[in-house]
Amino acid sequence: MKGSVFSSLVSITNGLHRDNRQKKDFKYLLSDFKLNPKANNAVFKVNFKKPLNAKKEYYQKLIFVETENTVASFSKEFPVNATTPENKYSYTILLNKFDKYLNDIATYINKRGITADLNNDDNYIINYLKVSAIRLYAELQEQYGQFSENTTFSISEIAEKYFNDETFDVNVIEKSTTKKVATKKTSKTKAKPKTSFGYKSNDTSTLLTVLKLVNLKIDLLDNRTTVEQLHELLLAKDFTNTESQIYLQCETTQFSYLVTKLKPFFIYFNPTAIERSGKFVTKTGTLLKANNLHKNKVHNPKEKEEIDNIIQQLQ
Repeated sequence: MKGSVFSSLVSITNGLHRDNRQKKDFKYLLSDFKLNPKANNAVFKVNFKKPLNAKKEYYQKLIFVETENTVASFSKEFPVNATTPENKYSYTILLNKFDKYLNDIATYINKRGITADLNNDDNYIINYLKVSAIRLYAELQEQYGQFSENTTFSISEIAEKYFNDETFDVNVIEKSTTKKVATKKTSKTKAKPKTSFGYKSNDTSTLLTVLKLVNLKIDLLDNRTTVEQLHELLLAKDFTNTESQIYLQCETTQFSYLVTKLKPFFIYFNPTAIERSGKFVTKTGTLLKANNLHKNKVHNPKEKEEIDNIIQQLQ
């Protein structure tokens, strides 16, 4: 099926109810089916009724493979050298994805009248899909819950929250006795976040001149911040020791573009480091986040040519 099995199986237009293949078709598919091993970072395992016909077995294996691949992919989403803001962003993306899976499955169950009668093929497959989606949510919380800004839920609470299922058998999802929790591994090897922007040149006076010109051209800073304060922050060996807050007056699209243009002249001047510093405040009075800069990244902001011309002085 096209796309994620968690979405495609419960598609109202192209879902499981549209699959009219015969028993022989599923036997043929199974004959060439390659079953991936369980993810080595898995915390939970699913104890579900064994599939007793080819259709159930095919879909059970299809769902199992995608579930294990998703759990295994956590290590790529949360690399050992990632910063806390980056991990929080990755956590939110995955949580939203699993939230959608669960809501889509719940909608399908209600609209198609799926019951707990596992003798029926469609009931069996959708219930296994439901359990697997709950497991993914639980895996994410268990392994990376420290990066969540949301309430965490137990397995029974996830079942009740999304499916209004107050009698969910929690024994169907249990902790593996051989679990390898990724967070314990990454916490030991995680690199210490950098606390400077790492200006590359010894010629700091030219940087000050450039900042003054940019400030004049695009109203970079509001009157609570001086160019000298920004200059001091950018050159600081440890920006956590500086007291100045940088209050921006320009549009976020302009500042995002300025960051892109200045980045080659620094080792660590990027959206993640800017957020980590906690020193930059937008014109609306909120701390500037890396995601704000990424979302507002444009190639042709206001006064683009003037910014380009000024930055050339650093070369």
